[in-house]
Amino acid sequence: MKKKIILTTGGTGGHIYPAIAVAKVLEKKGIEVLFLGTSHRMEKELIPDLGYRFIGMDVIPLRSVKAVYKMIKAIFKTIKILRKENPDAVIGFGNYISIPTLLAALFLRKSIYLQEQNANLGMANKLFYRFAKKTFLAFEKTFDELPIKYQDRLLVTGNPLREEFYQVNREEERNGLKVEEDEKVLLVTGGSLGAKAINCAMLKKWEDLLKEKNIRVYWATGKNNFEEINNKISKMKSNDVIKPYFNNMCGVMSVADIVICRAGALTVSELVQLEKPSILVPLQIKGVGQYYNAQILEEKDSALIYKNNQAEYAIEKALELLKDERRLADMKSKIKFLKKGNAAERIVDELNIWGNN
Repeated sequence: MKKKIILTTGGTGGHIYPAIAVAKVLEKKGIEVLFLGTSHRMEKELIPDLGYRFIGMDVIPLRSVKAVYKMIKAIFKTIKILRKENPDAVIGFGNYISIPTLLAALFLRKSIYLQEQNANLGMANKLFYRFAKKTFLAFEKTFDELPIKYQDRLLVTGNPLREEFYQVNREEERNGLKVEEDEKVLLVTGGSLGAKAINCAMLKKWEDLLKEKNIRVYWATGKNNFEEINNKISKMKSNDVIKPYFNNMCGVMSVADIVICRAGALTVSELVQLEKPSILVPLQIKGVGQYYNAQILEEKDSALIYKNNQAEYAIEKALELLKDERRLADMKSKIKFLKKGNAAERIVDELNIWGNN
């Protein structure tokens, strides 16, 4: 009988894309995949558009009586789904969205596995790691916050990334983008939505960037900021590229000599995989662990961290580093020690689904 895995994820790309990367490896191995998420977040369209079966639930963050009622209702719904689907295992990718499916799996005595994208465990994974067959960690730092008695069930795999991050060829990408041999490339990005602090700093430092003839700038402004920024920039070098977002972000990042960006879990993992020195401006919101993600690279001397109000200094430092070949090479060499290989493949290899469930 064909094996089946349920993946529960949703809310943001940071939770969804690692699950999709794992789903693709499961698919290659002939394992059936079903996604459970919400009926109103981005996963409800993104996952079916990729051709995967998807069931949505009406759950919201646990901040009200209404949210608790919806969660209880979702738990009973997922119990019915799991009884019908009879999966060999359930993998949770964090977030409150995974809670009803993981609770249903425990109630039905199904094997559960967890994947944590950030340096510190999120709420859902904190609730369930004691019951998981394995918890797959992105970073070794996470070991520090968990009891020793559970550490034989923890495995540092890195974050599952899109396949192109394991296959990209820097020289081919440089040739494709027509980057000259003596050019340095600065990538600036705040993700698909952009980063206000970074964008404002870039506008203030734009005249300085124009003077750097041998530095090519790739600036992803975010889709909501592009028009305003584009209207404020009166001139740019012929080799600079400003867009809302780069569809070939993997290729652009691979040619970059240094990256200025936030410190989301997947971004940090992409920097590690491509061995990129970086200037990090972590999102400063309580409950979002970007600073702890950034620290992982800073502790390896492969990144520098600045606050939002220091974003202009971050740009100045990036320009300084682009002229310091020795320092860049040193930063790049140190980030290699964080690489863990193809995380999605390692996770699938660790699933104990071939015996009796």
